[in-house]
Amino acid sequence: MWPFTRKRAVDNTRARVEPRIAEATPFPFNGDVWREVERGLSRGADRPSYALYRPLDGVRPKASPIAQDSAIPPAVQNFMNNAVADGVAFMGYPRLAAMAQRAEYRHIVGTLAEESTREWIEFRAADGEDKSERLKDLRSEFTRLKVRDRFRQLSEYDGFYGLGMLYLDTGLPTRSPDLATPLLVEPETIGIGALKSLRVIDPIWISPNDYNAADPLKSAFYRPSTWWVQGANLHESRLLRFVSRDVPDILKPSYNFGGMSLAQMAKPYVDNWLRTRQSVADLINGCSIVNLKTDLMATMQKVGVGGLIDRVQSFIKFRSNRGVMLTDKEKEELQILSANLAGLDKLQAQALEQICVVAQMPLVKFTGISPSGLNASSDGEIRVWYDRVAAYQEQFFRPHLTRVMRIIMLSLWGEID
Repeated sequence: MWPFTRKRAVDNTRARVEPRIAEATPFPFNGDVWREVERGLSRGADRPSYALYRPLDGVRPKASPIAQDSAIPPAVQNFMNNAVADGVAFMGYPRLAAMAQRAEYRHIVGTLAEESTREWIEFRAADGEDKSERLKDLRSEFTRLKVRDRFRQLSEYDGFYGLGMLYLDTGLPTRSPDLATPLLVEPETIGIGALKSLRVIDPIWISPNDYNAADPLKSAFYRPSTWWVQGANLHESRLLRFVSRDVPDILKPSYNFGGMSLAQMAKPYVDNWLRTRQSVADLINGCSIVNLKTDLMATMQKVGVGGLIDRVQSFIKFRSNRGVMLTDKEKEELQILSANLAGLDKLQAQALEQICVVAQMPLVKFTGISPSGLNASSDGEIRVWYDRVAAYQEQFFRPHLTRVMRIIMLSLWGEID
């Protein structure tokens, strides 16, 4: 189990190391390996290590953690730092939640969520029969359950966190063991009036319970069958998982079995935009510099440092279009140094456009600014944008929306029409 071969005395370290090891593993240790364990702990204390996503306390019951290797070379630390900076490593829900407060991330995520649920859906009778009453009941139930608002919120969670979870509330108590059983879309399982509400759960309160990681030939490979939600064990059929940008299987545990968030993908581009915007503002703020050529040695000898500072302050005080600056005709010369500001607007606009590239969104949708120039138009970009929204609806909404609609039908009429 532990590839240690050297024999060493560990009486002076065992008392300190034993409690730390006992918490991490249930396996017994003999006296020959304690010093090696201690050396391994101290050697890896200042190095990052790969680890599963760790949920907040209370999300899932206490359990012994899985042993992780800590002997990681320094090159891995640099790689991980660069990965976080480039937005290709999971940042954690607290960091992603903080990023959601910035306007750039909120616009790209909120615009997609609003546009994909703006016109919503229509119900029609396919076989030509008069089903106006059923259609009216179905629309009313969708309104009561706030299905449209819930799916918009799920789209936002997917954009901010990479994962949205929809809980189908059938009236079971929070700690009921029946929550761990499948919710079959059948009249025998879902009776009339069974569906009480739909609730969107923040992924920070969720952690996978068990999943198949042994057989890739199974349909449930790397797909959790049950989830912990603040200590409650829920079957995956009662907690629908919404992910539009899934990650490879090897990365799923570190992403809490979610996907890549749109905010994380846009982070490098937003960082470039913020840096460019601030640099342009700083350049404009200091584009004009007043240079006073004077005899510094004579000034210092006559009035000292304090007098020199007073001389400069006098220039600053009267520096305006209505002010007057007095200079010595023979010994002083006033010069204005100005930086060239040509092209700054284009550089700043290009940095902003890069954010739209990540979101696959036209600039007019992101900023509300129409294109300038003779015969300028965004009609083509708008057409491509709505094609993108339609594809997003089909991939992200339709599978779970169809399941929700069938459950609502069973809850209304006891059958699927």
